[in-house]
Amino acid sequence: MHKYLEVNAGGGLVINDKGEFLLIRRSGLWDLPKGHQEPGENIEVTALREVEEETGLKQLELGQFIRVTDHTYFRNERWHLKHTWWYLMKCQGDGSQTIPQVEEGITEIRWVAKTDLPEFLQHTYPTIVEVFRSIGLSEKFLPSVKQNQ
Repeated sequence: MHKYLEVNAGGGLVINDKGEFLLIRRSGLWDLPKGHQEPGENIEVTALREVEEETGLKQLELGQFIRVTDHTYFRNERWHLKHTWWYLMKCQGDGSQTIPQVEEGITEIRWVAKTDLPEFLQHTYPTIVEVFRSIGLSEKFLPSVKQNQ
């Protein structure tokens, strides 16, 4: 039996004034910005800090809590169980001033209209699709095929 190292993270589903969603490309897949909680840090602060660090966006407004997702990964010869707290976030303006955090493996940042989401969500993780599903996004905008893991 594996002993998991449990880690907490915060992330954001960011929407701009045009109603577009922010996606980042990391490790060849589309993702949402998120990252590890620092010791003693409030998870809402973590979510805002990580989205700012990974995207370069500065004028973010924290919205409602969406849900927690869990996933496992193997790093440094150990299994990790990551709990991510997701929040809706509003970007003031069009969000055109983004800077991908390349040291975190982020190669691209894209604002995506709701109607274009299926194309992107075909190439993401199941937990990311669940975040979109949790905000009540219609099934017609979510992929029906098995997701990459």
